[in-house]
Amino acid sequence: MQKRISIILVYLRWSIPLFVLGLLLALPTVSLLAASIAQSTDEGKALFQEKCASCHTIGQGDRLGPDLKGVTTNRERDWLARWLLDPKKMINEKDPIVVELLRKYNNIPMPNMGLTESQVTDLISYMEAQDKGISVIEKTQTQSSPLPEDDSATGKSLFTGVIPFQNSGSPCIACHSIAGMTGLGGGTLGPDLTNAYSKYGEAGTASILASLSFPTMSPIYAKRPLTPEEQSNLKAFLQSAAIAKQPTQTLAKLVILAVLGAALLLVIFQVLWRRRLKEVRRPFVSQGPESGKTTGRPGQ
Repeated sequence: MQKRISIILVYLRWSIPLFVLGLLLALPTVSLLAASIAQSTDEGKALFQEKCASCHTIGQGDRLGPDLKGVTTNRERDWLARWLLDPKKMINEKDPIVVELLRKYNNIPMPNMGLTESQVTDLISYMEAQDKGISVIEKTQTQSSPLPEDDSATGKSLFTGVIPFQNSGSPCIACHSIAGMTGLGGGTLGPDLTNAYSKYGEAGTASILASLSFPTMSPIYAKRPLTPEEQSNLKAFLQSAAIAKQPTQTLAKLVILAVLGAALLLVIFQVLWRRRLKEVRRPFVSQGPESGKTTGRPGQ
């Protein structure tokens, strides 16, 4: 019995110091791991603000795309990684989740953001931290303060470059066209923006103008952002362009209907006239030479 107690005491004498030493050695590793996670989360936050915030929020409602609150618990990490790395590939593969998202959000595809695998990991880590309530995403300037009063005329001048942007960004017309522009219109690098406001709505348009984080626009405006007043005026101009197009479309439809109606009336008139013409000609034909009758003058 004493021998067993002696063995236990010897074991404790050596195991306790070794356990303490192990903890001391593990603390730096744990600290480094925690610092690495924190750094990844911070880098993910910066990426989210740069690449994602124009279309998504975390816990603040839908924009162009869905609110991403809870996305790391609702979607598998591997699916999220593949989607962030190459969304176009998953769209072409007709991934069922992607198909449903496109249907729900006006068939607006997510652009390829050109992310590396490391950046994707940072983004997912940041969204996981948000879902666990570690931190709260900062609101953008458009959400924290009201925009100035809209001025569509000034917005048009900004769009065309008549009034230069305060931070020296390129005018919109260099890459985009829009209804109502005289002369050669606008550039063709980007899409026609006539229906942009109708497509994205007020909140979506404001969000896009606030961040301009699309791949072709980010390099141009990253260091030359639009001021809140410029955003507001451009939004008003885009809204007026969308509204102005509606009467034009209505007039075009009326013209087409008028032409079709005239053509239909012409066909009906032609059919009726030919039938009427036959009725008028029949008595003359029946009295002709072939009928054996003469049409002499009266009194002969």
